[in-house]
Amino acid sequence: MIVEDSESDALLLVRELGRSGFDPVCERVDTREAMQKALRSREWDVVISDYVMPQFSGLDALGVLRESGLDIPFIIVSGNIGDDIAVGAMKAGAHDYLIKGNLKRLSPAVERELREAEVRRARRQAEEGRNLLAAAIEATVDAVVVTNAHGFIQYVNAAFELITGYSKSEALGRTLHILDSGKHDEAFYRELRDALNREGVWYGRLSSKKKDGTLYLEDATYSAVKDTTGNIMNYVSVKRDVTEKVRLESIAEAVNMMDSIGYIFSGVRHEIGNPVNTINMTLSLLKEKLGTIDQPTVEKYLDRALEGISRIDYLLRSLKNFNMYEKPVRKNLPLEAFMNNVLALVGEDFKAKGIELVFSREPNAEVCYADPRALQQVLINLLTNAADALDGRRDPYVTISLFKRDGTIRLRVKDNGWGISEEKQKDLFKPFLTSKAKGTGLGLVIVKKMLAQMNGTIEISSQKDMGTSVEIYLPVSGDGTTVS
Repeated sequence: MIVEDSESDALLLVRELGRSGFDPVCERVDTREAMQKALRSREWDVVISDYVMPQFSGLDALGVLRESGLDIPFIIVSGNIGDDIAVGAMKAGAHDYLIKGNLKRLSPAVERELREAEVRRARRQAEEGRNLLAAAIEATVDAVVVTNAHGFIQYVNAAFELITGYSKSEALGRTLHILDSGKHDEAFYRELRDALNREGVWYGRLSSKKKDGTLYLEDATYSAVKDTTGNIMNYVSVKRDVTEKVRLESIAEAVNMMDSIGYIFSGVRHEIGNPVNTINMTLSLLKEKLGTIDQPTVEKYLDRALEGISRIDYLLRSLKNFNMYEKPVRKNLPLEAFMNNVLALVGEDFKAKGIELVFSREPNAEVCYADPRALQQVLINLLTNAADALDGRRDPYVTISLFKRDGTIRLRVKDNGWGISEEKQKDLFKPFLTSKAKGTGLGLVIVKKMLAQMNGTIEISSQKDMGTSVEIYLPVSGDGTTVS
């Protein structure tokens, strides 16, 4: 923008900028109203203003610019300005002044002021970002603590004061050990420090103590802040008071446990009650007729009673399996050898039933981290279910696929059996609910529990009269996590 009453002088300024390599887009104004309108119409890189004009002045133009709040370089170019006036203009906020008779300084002055304006703009944006970040940290409900490399507190936000009872002045210069509850030993803190040094971050749950001595639980994340050379400058801690959350979760867990226990006992009573009633009725009839019936009839009654006892024994063994593998012995398990053993166990039975069994393994699915006994039982249960679902189907088959995706080992068991309705799929993992005539409804419950103990999961999809696909996910690495 050129603030100039002389069009010819303005053209001289444009020509000088063009000779120095600029390609200026300019607009000339010579009144307050015109300058205000031009400032609103677009963004400007620099304002070049004459000092003395009939209706306007350089100081007036500088005032208009300052009123706008815009940070734009302002350069005075005048043919009639003394040093005292120039110094006054600089004090008022002008960035430079030139004499019209010596325009060689114009382009260097413009270049310099554009660079300095960019520096001011970057500094202002950084300051705005810091102010925004500081406001956000102060407004968050999580306690935020910044310590130096030696662990001494340099900053705490308002949430820290509210949660712990310590004011900023009381916390600054001290360490986070003011919150120690005595519930964690030195080994705990050593592991915390080791994680920070090794990985740069630690997160977990702490038992801490407020200023008034009240104990509380907090979920915390500690992060190391490093300089460009990799040296730790600060630690940032973000802490959330979860005492009430944990209390409510404990209540909910207790309620769910009691509901589950009641549900299980109800199921056990029903599953055992039926064969017990059958045994009782059979033996009562046998007792009444013992002297009047022949040997084959006695054996018939006894067989009926023994069948009921076998039913109870089967249920009790299933319940025992439900409680097995409380502490699975996981290890790196070579999958090719493992699957060969499983297929050898079920191969003859499937062949006798006329079921085609097809196994495939992708080369990258080599090892998983699992308990071989538990995983074998999981697969046997799944294959038994698949075989049962194929009873009476034409051209029955089961495919077992083993592959690695997204850092996990996937094992898929798929059949073309009778499938499961959408309604029954909702109850697949509920104990004692089964569509099998002699099932207990515990098989998939046991499978899910065993997989959970090995950091594994299970997904089942099925369509009625189309078949079922079961996919289990197993960890690859030794710590039970997925790897890429």
